[in-house]
Amino acid sequence: MREKLIEAELWDSTDQRNPTQDVICAWSVLSRLGAPYRYGGRTPDGRLEYLVLNLAGGEVVASGCGATPAEAMCRAALAARCAQLPREALVTSH
Repeated sequence: MREKLIEAELWDSTDQRNPTQDVICAWSVLSRLGAPYRYGGRTPDGRLEYLVLNLAGGEVVASGCGATPAEAMCRAALAARCAQLPREALVTSH
């Protein structure tokens, strides 16, 4: 998943850490979206879920699930980046 995050410009290729294994790195990945996000809770199968929200209305625009918080955060960030959202809904910041 690290390579996918790099391709989506959500992770720096020179940083050798794996953001799916470090919650601080995963927060950095989510923050690069420039959109609000929050913990969504546990799914029925026990995985953790993070939600990415629309800047204007606050509705959920993408989500990601994983066995760990870091994995769920990274999956949510990738889902949001790949969702083809309008620029005003999701702003990229570097």
